[in-house]
Amino acid sequence: MTLAQLDLEQAWAGNVPSRWRWSRNKELLAESLSVSTEGTEELLSVSHLTGITPRSEKNVTMTAAESLDGYRLVDAGDLVINTMWAWMGALGVSKQAGIVSPAYGVYRPRPNAAFCPGFYDYLYRSTPYVMEMTRLSRGIWSSRLRIYPDVFLSMAIPVPPLEEQRAIADYLDRETARIDTLIEEQQRLIEMLQERRASAVRAVLLRGLDSDAPLRASGSELLGSIPSAWNMVPTRHLCTITTGDEDSGNATEDGAYPFFVRGREVLRSNSYAFDGEAVMTPGDGQGGTGKVFHYFDGKFQAHQRVYVFTDFHGIAGRYFYYYLSTFLRPIALAGSNTVTMESLRRPLLAGFRVAVPPLDEQARILGYLDEQNAKIDQLISETERFIKLSQERRAALITAAVTGQIDVREAA
Repeated sequence: MTLAQLDLEQAWAGNVPSRWRWSRNKELLAESLSVSTEGTEELLSVSHLTGITPRSEKNVTMTAAESLDGYRLVDAGDLVINTMWAWMGALGVSKQAGIVSPAYGVYRPRPNAAFCPGFYDYLYRSTPYVMEMTRLSRGIWSSRLRIYPDVFLSMAIPVPPLEEQRAIADYLDRETARIDTLIEEQQRLIEMLQERRASAVRAVLLRGLDSDAPLRASGSELLGSIPSAWNMVPTRHLCTITTGDEDSGNATEDGAYPFFVRGREVLRSNSYAFDGEAVMTPGDGQGGTGKVFHYFDGKFQAHQRVYVFTDFHGIAGRYFYYYLSTFLRPIALAGSNTVTMESLRRPLLAGFRVAVPPLDEQARILGYLDEQNAKIDQLISETERFIKLSQERRAALITAAVTGQIDVREAA
């Protein structure tokens, strides 16, 4: 191997300390091909977000195989790589024994190898090492790259003294825990802000802005009382209800018009069937029935299972959007014998009753909601930026520590 090739293999780490040595994965690890004969061991999940964790702790919707015999055995301290998703960082050193899919790679530390599991878990999942694995992965499509055992085992790897490996792992455990705590606090803040917004929307859609307005019964146990000047009106008297007539397969990546489908994602289309103000919700789909709503004003296309509400009269389109997205699901569930809704039927939507204020009051309520939502959106945006910066700092700290750019021996 030429010096230039060696420099390229080590380039991802920069200049590591001279007290560290360079080796190859095959000198530290050996591929383990041991498999389960009964399939009764703990099934482990491999994620780019959380590393190796029990699948039972995940909210997994994919159906597990009927039999797990033949799955690869994992010991605590083994490195597990999701061969197809290594380029995303789906790998890690397992803290517990279990089994993983036979499509995964399992690598066991060699006896007497200078291999601290905690240190190498951080190193293998660090941004520059994942990028190096991506560079060496093979595949026709960038989303289908695979890192094969022969390639992985031949990759260059820095080997600090074992005591320093432990010191780095301990240091990163402490520092990342602090950052993770900050991130969790900010995520809870976002949840609180979202709930505050939802609560404010619910309150004003039921009582308006005049706290002294006389009230009357709405006729709905869930809604309670509403201002006496408001009317409860079935949706069929407020707008036209129809559906789209396109399938998701007709979407075009660079289409000129938005294409509203059964999920939250908005696709694109080269054609449009609607032109004007509309509110949309899927009749079923992965986004969750009664959970996905869109408001749009202009030319657009809609999926054949998406309900489209147009031609509003007696109610502003955006006001209808707020009301439908806030109350459709809870009211529909309250009148159902089940705890979930698999689909929405047109008679239910046509008969769905809306608390309708006079149009001038609707305009004032919309102005208030726009103002309040803008304030909350700004707070959420600032919090999301803080989380992003914290995640970037976390990744940079890990990279600096596992490549020796910071000396943590005294800090440890």
